[in-house]
Amino acid sequence: MNIVYICNEYPPKQAGGIGMFTKLMAEQLASDGHEVIVFGYGKNKIESIEIENKVKIIRLREPVFGKNPFVNFAKTIFERRAYFKSLKKHLEGTTPDIIESYDWSGPLLFKIKGVKLIVRLHGSHTANNDYMSKKRSVLFSILEKRAINIADKLVSVSNHVAEQTKKSFKINFSYTTIYNGVDLNKFKDLSIKRDLNKLLVVGRMHDYKGFKELFDSLNFVFKANNDVHLDIICTIIHDYKENLMKRVEPKYHQRIHFIGRIDNDFLATKYNEANLLILPSLTEAFPIIPLESMACGTPVIMSNRFSSKEIIKEKEDGFLVNVLDSNALAAGILDAISDQNKIDAMRCKAINKIATTFGIEEIRKENITFYKSMQSK
Repeated sequence: MNIVYICNEYPPKQAGGIGMFTKLMAEQLASDGHEVIVFGYGKNKIESIEIENKVKIIRLREPVFGKNPFVNFAKTIFERRAYFKSLKKHLEGTTPDIIESYDWSGPLLFKIKGVKLIVRLHGSHTANNDYMSKKRSVLFSILEKRAINIADKLVSVSNHVAEQTKKSFKINFSYTTIYNGVDLNKFKDLSIKRDLNKLLVVGRMHDYKGFKELFDSLNFVFKANNDVHLDIICTIIHDYKENLMKRVEPKYHQRIHFIGRIDNDFLATKYNEANLLILPSLTEAFPIIPLESMACGTPVIMSNRFSSKEIIKEKEDGFLVNVLDSNALAAGILDAISDQNKIDAMRCKAINKIATTFGIEEIRKENITFYKSMQSK
């Protein structure tokens, strides 16, 4: 097959779920002999084309926007048209079997005639903001709805995000759910000594990621348990970090360690060193981080919102907690760490769940089956 992925956050650009998913799938399919192209914005000021792990990556110059919303509105539409024209130009002489794009920000305005278009629901701006009862962008709502409407087929990373998308856009559509997957060759139990007092957070500094709610709970957690401490792996935004630390009593500051951002290749070791991972996000489409952690035998304390119940079975292979109330969150963390035997028993269950349900090999097969079903129509 000849597959083109639209992706504006392909690593080494700082990537979220879309970039991580695209890189993992693109390299898996390319290694199987499929022809794979990734097309999107890069981080440089000039256009570039490169081959990496058998994947052809076309990176466009990333547009720069100012502060005037009306100018930005017009420029976004102009850039989307130029983006599509550039895509057509780069694909001259080749006929892709499938182009896969995504919902967030609606990067494609048009379809290429004769080529099947899949749109993967990773969680649009509109759906996420509606779920959080936040104001939505009018422009993004228009672009995202168009992205959904022009698709030949929709695939979603979770049932939650597909149903929320239906609700937000007030449209009905059929979809196939294919979960995000984990590279089990990289994320696994390394059989190294764990620090049973270490809690780990991996994520992005953003209000939606629940950092404020977590830090509000830490006074209760640290007061009740004298040994537990917290490591945080993320790109550090210093003003945001300072505001977070103000929520915690100074006497507990030494028990919070901001590690910063680390290379993905070293992340498995960090998971393996911790006793538990905390994912306090207020909204997610289908997060990869808890899957990686569970694959390493590190159970997860996770929000009971969004798609969490599609990942974790409460108190069997992880813990679900109310992150919207700092007292309830603290109580959930303290309850989880109160029984080390239960945590240790969860490790094998977590590993087995990921291996049987979310391993990238199985997810790759599901995606190929889905792609081939598109070819036959």
